[in-house]
Amino acid sequence: MPRRRQSKSESTRPPTSVPIHARENRLQRDIAIDYLRSSVTVIVVAHHAALAYNTFSHYNPARYIKSTAPIVDTVRFAPLDGFVGWNDIFFMSLMFVISGLFVAPSITRKGIGRFVADRTKRLGIPFVISAVLLSPIAHYPSWLLSDSVSQGGFLSRFFTTDGGNAGPAWFIWVLLAFCIVVAIVCQFVPNLMKRLSWSPESAGGLVVVFLAVSLITTIPVHLFITTEEWFQLAGPIFFPASRSLLYFAWFLLGVVLGNANPERSLSRENLRPWPFWLTIGALGYLAHGILSTGNYLANTPPWVMKLILATAFCFCCTFTNLAAFGLARSFFQTSWSPADHFSENAYGVYIFHYGFVIWLQFVLLAQPMPAVVKFLITLSVALMASWLLTALLRKTAAKRVL
Repeated sequence: MPRRRQSKSESTRPPTSVPIHARENRLQRDIAIDYLRSSVTVIVVAHHAALAYNTFSHYNPARYIKSTAPIVDTVRFAPLDGFVGWNDIFFMSLMFVISGLFVAPSITRKGIGRFVADRTKRLGIPFVISAVLLSPIAHYPSWLLSDSVSQGGFLSRFFTTDGGNAGPAWFIWVLLAFCIVVAIVCQFVPNLMKRLSWSPESAGGLVVVFLAVSLITTIPVHLFITTEEWFQLAGPIFFPASRSLLYFAWFLLGVVLGNANPERSLSRENLRPWPFWLTIGALGYLAHGILSTGNYLANTPPWVMKLILATAFCFCCTFTNLAAFGLARSFFQTSWSPADHFSENAYGVYIFHYGFVIWLQFVLLAQPMPAVVKFLITLSVALMASWLLTALLRKTAAKRVL
């Protein structure tokens, strides 16, 4: 359904009193949030396209699944290091908070049972398809470059010895788990959803709460629990060990914002300092990147260094994400047909892009091109191919889960 155009005043004016079911409909048509969500999808595709060409990626032929990326080219482009590193800090938290915005209105409108059933269908089915079908297809080129190729048995090894990595689909099952946790709690505490709301009145309120939550859920984990990136529960079910609390906290922040008045909480007025926030986010990233090299503060006790790095990480994550909301609110004010079409297909792009990215990187390995050219080819072709595939599938019964 085509979206109507919003005037500048309409997209930023907070409603005085709007029923929660009406707020859900309005939020779904909020151009700024809608386009921000699809923009993050583009960033995800670009992130994976860049992993083959940054300077710190490495390929492990003995254990290809443990490589930093499935395909790592011999030509590199150093500016992609900053792009990949900054993305790694902020964009998954942003995806979880955006996803959380729609949870409370959906539970209120559908009821807990239907909400869980719909989310299980919309998230669970694509995850299973990704883990069982799409991920092996995507990782096959990586296996072809490994030492294991002489032994054969790719599929059997992929799902056993190699662990059956589901790739970017990890986000889908984790999001489903978060939704189910919230639904279960609401089932046993019926009035909880009425109290789960937060509507900050100022930019300062947004910053203080988001930064405090990030620090509380990040520092203790890094100091006392683990700094490991991934933990495997079973089969293709992986989750980011050191960031799970952070992601769940940001998801819950999205839930409480979405249950109150997100049009006011995330209004242009509250997000007006976004250029300043973006600067702080950049400084946080620079501090984290410089200190992570180990060339500075060499005599600092390890726990102090972990504390400093975790703090820099939180500043980068918090201020970059809030700046992203502000940037979206400032620039995404009117509807544009191609952007609307991409937004409708963005979820499918997220699901399908990984295979296109890896196969394109594999095909381009032998081509005598600069790394930046290979990156741009991979990004543009993978983006368009996954967009087209999703659009075609949405004309079939697959539309129910895409």
